[in-house]
Amino acid sequence: MGLAGIPGIVATALGKLGPAGPPVWVFILGLGWLSFMSYMWLRFPFEIRIRDDAKIEFRSLFRTTIISPTEIKFVRAKRYALGFVDVVHQSGTVHLLNQMDGFHDFIATIKSLNPAAKIQGC
Repeated sequence: MGLAGIPGIVATALGKLGPAGPPVWVFILGLGWLSFMSYMWLRFPFEIRIRDDAKIEFRSLFRTTIISPTEIKFVRAKRYALGFVDVVHQSGTVHLLNQMDGFHDFIATIKSLNPAAKIQGC
């Protein structure tokens, strides 16, 4: 999706859109915006896995985050975006969709292994 602006940039640079066509910077801004939004969506984990050593693994296309349940401070639903959840831990935040496989097992594991963690709105 982020690559959709490249044909527009090439066509404008070669003058194929005519003198009344949009300037190149419009396509460059669009390409930048679409690339950024694609990256933001692709960094959401698609899998939550509870490993044998009781650590929790969040896998996304760009990275894998492994944390211990005792590191989790709270799990909260985002107020401004239905269906999204933040898992705040000692070294950062993992953004999740709550409609994924393993989400309820993840919440149950957190409640059992780390009763100090706050679960809000999930």
